[in-house]
Amino acid sequence: MRTAVAVILLVLACAAGSAQETKLYVAESAHYRVSAETSQSQADEVARRMEAVLRLANDIFHFDLARLPAKMRVRLFRDEAAFNAYLKPIAAQTRADFVFLAYPDPGKSELLCFPRAEKSFSSSLIHQAVVQLTRSFVANTPVWLREGVAAYLEAAVWDAKSASWQPRPNLAWLETLRASVRGETVFVPLADLLVFTREAAQARLDVFYPEAWGLVNFLATSEDRAYNRILWDAISTLDPDASLEDNSQAVRRRVFGWIGAEKLTQDFKAHVLSVKNAADYAREGAELYAKGDLDKAEASLLASVDLDPAGYAAPYYLGLVAYGRKDYVKAETWYLRAFDAGAGAGLINYAMGVNAFAAGKYSLSANYLKLARDADPAAYAVKVDALLKRLEGLK
Repeated sequence: MRTAVAVILLVLACAAGSAQETKLYVAESAHYRVSAETSQSQADEVARRMEAVLRLANDIFHFDLARLPAKMRVRLFRDEAAFNAYLKPIAAQTRADFVFLAYPDPGKSELLCFPRAEKSFSSSLIHQAVVQLTRSFVANTPVWLREGVAAYLEAAVWDAKSASWQPRPNLAWLETLRASVRGETVFVPLADLLVFTREAAQARLDVFYPEAWGLVNFLATSEDRAYNRILWDAISTLDPDASLEDNSQAVRRRVFGWIGAEKLTQDFKAHVLSVKNAADYAREGAELYAKGDLDKAEASLLASVDLDPAGYAAPYYLGLVAYGRKDYVKAETWYLRAFDAGAGAGLINYAMGVNAFAAGKYSLSANYLKLARDADPAAYAVKVDALLKRLEGLK
């Protein structure tokens, strides 16, 4: 989740002398110049990733890359401490996340980053790359548009084999936005969101990011092509040299003005409430399983796993679906995945015991059932003892 609006706008002519001299490994690609304090291989890797982000983001923005004023600069520091040692003399602040320094001269602007865990590194790199790209072509992109697109794309997963980002839904703000559109928390009128300044966004991050992400998600994925067109029209309306106020007002007036605030808000809220996350699909799958509709249950549960591969609820119910189809091998596979993901030992051992019983593996069934009873006697002692008596009768 974002804790700050990403870009720092500087009026300095350059940053020379702001940091101690450090050996840098340099990689140049078609549109980027990457400097790394770590190694040449990491400089090369970041350059590959940046080019891939460019392809991903420019599928939305459609900037004419031949008009890029200079190669976009990226600097990878050896760690967060080195990152902040460089940043603080320039910006009089430190950050815990990547940042884009925007100078009046685009050739001096640079994206600053440092090594992190893969998921955090990828999301931050994608987000800042979008900020850098928009700034390279439009001095003042409306804040909701720049940050909304960045948030919309930042869940993409890096695929090293194809050297590309695989788009993934970013649903991190969905629950927060749902509460807002239901009236449970503050909802900023969309007409106001369209003209938010950086300062206004920073002051209300808890409201701004969910709505900015939600609006871009709505425009990009709506089944109504008129809304899909609005996103492109908003981008094509931008004046590269206009002020933030002028660009924001132009988009609100020329692009959104025709539809009417009430209809836009109604359609936006309906869209938000229609979006499902992993928990929704898991809950839906469990309900369908309880009704005996195994095919639809499986479809919903697999959708949950796709959105949240680390969750345990959907794999557990997929085990029940497989058990219901008498596919005991597949059931065991799903149960074990649920256990690895954090499902309780009592729950999974009982399910595995029942599954082994049905498969005719009576000795194995008894072992699992006893483990379930030991793990959670209150929940499973009576049921396990009844099954163990049945097993005794089968010997």
